Amino acid sequence: SATVSVLYCIHRNTFFFIFKMSFRFNTGGNTPKDVPGFKDSSQTFETAADKYSDRPMLDLVFAMDCTASMSSYIKAGKDSIQNIVNVVAAHQNTDVRFGYVAYRDHPPQDSSFITKCHDFMTTPDQMQSAIASFGAEGGGDGPEAVTAALHESMNYPWRENSVKIVVLIADAPPHGLGCSGDGFPDGDPNGLDPIEIANEMAAKGIILYVVACEPSLSNYKNAHDVMEGLAQITEGRYLPLTAAHLLPEVIVAGAKEELALQKLEAFMHENIKEMQAKKMSREDIEKNMKKLMAEKPVQTEQVSITDIYGSYDTRNIEAVSKCLNLREARSNMQTLEQPSMQVQEQCVGFGAAPAPVSKMMGRMSKKCMY
Repeated sequence: SATVSVLYCIHRNTFFFIFKMSFRFNTGGNTPKDVPGFKDSSQTFETAADKYSDRPMLDLVFAMDCTASMSSYIKAGKDSIQNIVNVVAAHQNTDVRFGYVAYRDHPPQDSSFITKCHDFMTTPDQMQSAIASFGAEGGGDGPEAVTAALHESMNYPWRENSVKIVVLIADAPPHGLGCSGDGFPDGDPNGLDPIEIANEMAAKGIILYVVACEPSLSNYKNAHDVMEGLAQITEGRYLPLTAAHLLPEVIVAGAKEELALQKLEAFMHENIKEMQAKKMSREDIEKNMKKLMAEKPVQTEQVSITDIYGSYDTRNIEAVSKCLNLREARSNMQTLEQPSMQVQEQCVGFGAAPAPVSKMMGRMSKKCMY
């Protein structure tokens, strides 16, 4: 049997019907109680031994919505994880570890599980097995336990000197954004706040990539602006996808981009330390760094993806990125038209582009590096 929740969203004078189906039968994964290696919380994992390595270190956690509407993305991840691991590890001979957070929703919206976490893994076979552990089923009211997934991802045993990336793969927003029919209209029932978590991630140097599965996500009220705002808080990326087959390319390109930016950050930090030794003010440091980078332009390898939205008003995204919590964000957000898909066909690229100096200064400031 199946239960169906229908959410209505008016967009560009068109009615969208978003179906979140909760199936009682098995859709390919194991039941939560018989999956070895998974725990309800990442906070029970042992602290990582941060040994010196002469290779770049990358810790990458996938947080995947495992409700019924996500079957094609789960399959794409499972089928391609070996290639993803091999390509990322081969890039600059990287020492890479992968973690996996599967999430659904809070009861009574979903009775199977909220989050299931697998500690960091180092081989493709381990990761493929982890992704295959849970099929796409469940869900209830539309919004899902995104906030809980971000909380668990943040608390993984990250290596201190690694590049730290969380890739959130979602087609529905967190609770509390004002979506019609939200079973938890005040937000996460355990009192967690996605914006507070994003700010804490930024302070820890954890970068959030939001892979937005479209056209579903932006049909929810405020979803696009809040999810992109979360990525901006960590100086990460918001990457909308229209097809599951693009997921491996986005993950590989994102990992390569962040490894390149780690080198840029090290270069910038050395120059900042010299300025600090001269007792320069914060404002003068920022001014001098931007001048230095303008005089000696640096290019880094970066992800490029087809823009599917066209032009739209970004004021709410900027408001979210400057807020301390979701309550503040909702009070500051204006009633603006949400972006809608203008382009169906997408391609993912990776190539040299001018270094994002302002982004790097933002990251370093949030990590209290100057």
